[in-house]
Amino acid sequence: MGRLIIDDTTIYELDEECMERKEREKRDAGAAGKKGVQSNTTARDKVKEKPAP
Repeated sequence: MGRLIIDDTTIYELDEECMERKEREKRDAGAAGKKGVQSNTTARDKVKEKPAP
């Protein structure tokens, strides 16, 4: 069972398993980004240039 939050006349239930899974995915995505392959492209390479008229 999740946590219950009572706000005036409204009751909310937090799904702790879902929150833990999302936090774990967030940590894993951050760790994967740090371990990723370094790109040799520059900022100029990423910008599409428009041809002259």
